[in-house]
Amino acid sequence: MNFLGVGPLELIFILLIAIIVVGPRDLSKTARTLGRYINRIYKSEAWRTLTDASRTLRSLPNRLAREAAIEELDEVGQSLQQAKRDMEEEVSSLEKGMKAWTTPSETAAHEEKEPEQTPGKQSETGNE
Repeated sequence: MNFLGVGPLELIFILLIAIIVVGPRDLSKTARTLGRYINRIYKSEAWRTLTDASRTLRSLPNRLAREAAIEELDEVGQSLQQAKRDMEEEVSSLEKGMKAWTTPSETAAHEEKEPEQTPGKQSETGNE
């Protein structure tokens, strides 16, 4: 069982040193004074600034990784859009090239051609 990285034997050793240095009569007064001092430190503006800075530094790697991922996704999206534009240009140039291989009469005949009716349907409608 560790408390703030200090084991039970180390804690007993620290208390023995405190009793020897301060004395048994003044130990409670010194502990109270030390508690008040630590309380003032925790409530001070400098302590808040320090904890905010610490929190910011701990979250910094995650935030930087998120921002880098977003930038990378934007770059991928832009490259995909550029590839799409290039492909559209390629297709349109191929369509223009294919028109040169067909004669105008074939193109007009293909466009004017109506869908054929099946012979079975004509005979059925004619019998009725």
